[in-house]
Amino acid sequence: ENYKEYSKYIAAGRAYPCIIDGAKSSYKRAIYGMWKDSPRSIVKVAELAAAALPYHPHPTSVAGVIIQMGESGNKLKMMDTQGNWGDSSKGIEASAERYIGGKLSQLAEDLLLDSVEYANFIKGEIDKDEPEALPSLLPYCFINGMSGIPSGLPTLNIPTLDIIGMIDYYLEVLANKDLEFQPKKYPKPNLEIDILSTIDEWNSVMETGKGSIRTAPRMTIDANNVITITGLPKTKNVDHIRKIIEKEILLDKIDLRDESAEQIKFVIEKVPHKQCYMKEIFKRLYTKLQSSETYNMAFFDEEKIYVPCSFNKVVRSNLQFLIDTHQNRITKQLEQLKIKLRVIEVIEEMKKGNALKTLFDCELSGAIAFIVEKYKVSSDI
Repeated sequence: ENYKEYSKYIAAGRAYPCIIDGAKSSYKRAIYGMWKDSPRSIVKVAELAAAALPYHPHPTSVAGVIIQMGESGNKLKMMDTQGNWGDSSKGIEASAERYIGGKLSQLAEDLLLDSVEYANFIKGEIDKDEPEALPSLLPYCFINGMSGIPSGLPTLNIPTLDIIGMIDYYLEVLANKDLEFQPKKYPKPNLEIDILSTIDEWNSVMETGKGSIRTAPRMTIDANNVITITGLPKTKNVDHIRKIIEKEILLDKIDLRDESAEQIKFVIEKVPHKQCYMKEIFKRLYTKLQSSETYNMAFFDEEKIYVPCSFNKVVRSNLQFLIDTHQNRITKQLEQLKIKLRVIEVIEEMKKGNALKTLFDCELSGAIAFIVEKYKVSSDI
């Protein structure tokens, strides 16, 4: 029973994202802390991490979360960065947090924190008020994908989705004015490689929250028989390429060059005056570099853990929270406007009744008591 309870705690608090905003607790607290307390100019990552410490009980993990948000391989720019932030997709490690600087980008504020001050707030793990979730316009986990290994529960693997496809999906739900409406066309995976699985197989992953798709490298061969690889499945790297064509390399028939900079680019070229069938090599590489990507989408909310969880359930939870947050915003802004209107009315009544002189002759407490009694308003007004 203790282990079961611990497993739920690790899943909901660490390994799985929230179903409302698609962010793990550490990401939510890092983002909210940077928005609320950090300076608006670029500062060291160590200082950015300090902004999340009032909310997150594990300080050593926060800097790593912020660096993941800012690494160059991400689909959207969540951080304005300075220095080497690395790229985990290419195995490039970031410099230490004391050497690199950044700040939350304007895109991140617009996308993840719209009216966050009006969201539902709860007591966090260190008994400090924090938003239940971020009022994110798109679930954070689907922008760059997400993985996690809980204790005693299924491993998390959430796919990266096409951002334009997600926006279209949301617009269709909103156009129907019904959160239960389910568009027929799901957003496609955004993996920058070839997808060999059918649309039906992909739809099954989105509908059930689990399943596998077959992937292949993104590669071309030109008129000069030069092979260029610009995308690899997650489980493959340059060592796999080298092993497949090891014989030809050792016989000095082909050259393999890594021209990757901001994007993956491996070039395979025939050595002049050597006999080599490049089309056969292309076919061999394309076949042996194929892989299978297994997904398991899991989330948590205040009540329970959802594993596996469909894409549409996440969208409904996300939209409902956004609606509630903005209804709360409208309600509070209306209350503030009513107070301002009553203040103006009281001032006008005081002018007409020539009561300003009486007010100015009073001490502060007497002035407040005078207004409350004469104009029947609260002391706040």
